[in-house]
Amino acid sequence: MKQIKIGIVGSRRRNSNEDHNKLIYAFDRIVGEFFRTYFGQLEVTIVTGDCNEGGDKFARELANEYKCVLDEKKIKDPETGEEMDFKNHRWFDIFTMRDIFYSRNEEIAEEPLDYLIAIVAPDRKGGTENTIRHFRRLHKDWKEKLIIL
Repeated sequence: MKQIKIGIVGSRRRNSNEDHNKLIYAFDRIVGEFFRTYFGQLEVTIVTGDCNEGGDKFARELANEYKCVLDEKKIKDPETGEEMDFKNHRWFDIFTMRDIFYSRNEEIAEEPLDYLIAIVAPDRKGGTENTIRHFRRLHKDWKEKLIIL
């Protein structure tokens, strides 16, 4: 059985039905090509973060709909290393929180991804861009693997 890993990240500001549809179209193009090549013998893993909006939310919906394995990267407490809930967690100062999220982004980018689908914010700032930078640094063939929506 062929296995592929697809990372899906996206800005919380890109949370519309149109954004969701763009992601589905990009995902279908990738998975459909592999599916035709491997005649249904395909296992897809989706790697994403744990936000409740944007790309992370869409990734969970896709994993459920397409029966994919979901590898959801959680933010971690810098003092204990324990996973923290995205919405309900102990807050640190703003710089520590930024580092917590950026560490999670790097963890996503470190995965041996076949593709990274990034739903970027209009101003191209924030965590999605941070993940893209990590991905470009860690994957020599990033130009073939990175899909920006």
